[in-house]
Amino acid sequence: MPTRSWSPSYGETRLSARLSHAANSRLVDGRYYVPSAVEDWRAGNIQKENTEREEAYIQAVLRVCEVEKIDIIFPSWDPTVYVFSKNKERFEKIGVLIPIPHYETMLIPLDKYRTIQVAQEVRFPCPRTYLPESRDDLRWISKELGFPLVIKPRFGSAGRGIEMVADFSELSEKTRHLSGVQDIPLIQEYIPGKQRLDFNLVLDRKGDLKFSFCSRELRHLVRVSSNFPTAAESVDSYPFAMHAARLVRHWGWWGGVTVQMKFDPRDGIPKLMEINPRLGYRLWLRTEQGINEPLMCLKIARGEEVEAIKDHPVGTLLLDPMEDLMGLCLGFIDLLIYKFRIGVRRKAPLDPLNSPMGLRELIQSYRETYFSAKRRIFNPYFTDFFQDPAVSLFWWLQFLSLGFRAASQLGR
Repeated sequence: MPTRSWSPSYGETRLSARLSHAANSRLVDGRYYVPSAVEDWRAGNIQKENTEREEAYIQAVLRVCEVEKIDIIFPSWDPTVYVFSKNKERFEKIGVLIPIPHYETMLIPLDKYRTIQVAQEVRFPCPRTYLPESRDDLRWISKELGFPLVIKPRFGSAGRGIEMVADFSELSEKTRHLSGVQDIPLIQEYIPGKQRLDFNLVLDRKGDLKFSFCSRELRHLVRVSSNFPTAAESVDSYPFAMHAARLVRHWGWWGGVTVQMKFDPRDGIPKLMEINPRLGYRLWLRTEQGINEPLMCLKIARGEEVEAIKDHPVGTLLLDPMEDLMGLCLGFIDLLIYKFRIGVRRKAPLDPLNSPMGLRELIQSYRETYFSAKRRIFNPYFTDFFQDPAVSLFWWLQFLSLGFRAASQLGR
């Protein structure tokens, strides 16, 4: 039986909402403009009750659900995950299932400071992290941690607001607009090096691990501070996956979650970067290998038994050709600026263990991923371009904007 699909679009204006890549799919039958629920999230206005803007958003989505007979919603962006977790019961009353935990459980991974606190409770390795109570705390924190430092919003997503600072004057400049505790971000120890690991986990209501998938990032959109890999490889990292599962189980998590970690070359131990309590935009890494993670989460939300998936292909290259091309261009610019800063201006590199690839190394890296004998899986934005070109084009423009947003980190 054919089904009707719909897309909620929101933004600061109707035009920006209409330019959403999902809203431009030829597979979408109906589009509804709904108010944005992001502003209070970005301002750190976190509370159990809806704000006026959040209430307007929820009421608009409830109306769409009633008109279109929607019975399942998978929120996939931190601000909307947060808002939907506060309003699960309202949707359940009209027969709409939202397969995510309740607000109290959800708030722990959404709040990056509480995430670190919970990790410390179970002695899970993580960077030293402080939440200043005032601007006066910045000086003693910087002396305690040393430079470089990471400035990270307590509530944020998609790398928005994350800054790397090399000295106290830069730290003061990046935080000079702060006026209250809600506005002050985390100050975090910088973990040097390049090697990052993402653990995608699914736990049932009892906390049993039903699925784990680990990908090792090979290249990024921006080297220093990017959370956007453009090439990765599936790897076997069983012991670390079990440790990651133990961490999220500690606060009663169930469903899909991504634990992002980075190897610390100083002690050889992977450290917690952040936790994303959602399926996320890189869900294709698993679905393209035949793993129906959304269905697993749906069954768990319904209280049904889910069979554990114990094996998945290891050594598979997971590639985004267009995003990788953008990364190549930015990588070349990054290399040129780096050579100028280090060689001509005699500036010290922000992280000597994370220098940009040389031109020969850069070419070799791309040759090994695109022309090796390894199994390769490509992003559906690339493989399905001719079926739904508008979606891919709008997504690539959005992805490129992320690179421009992080341009200040190039060459450091």
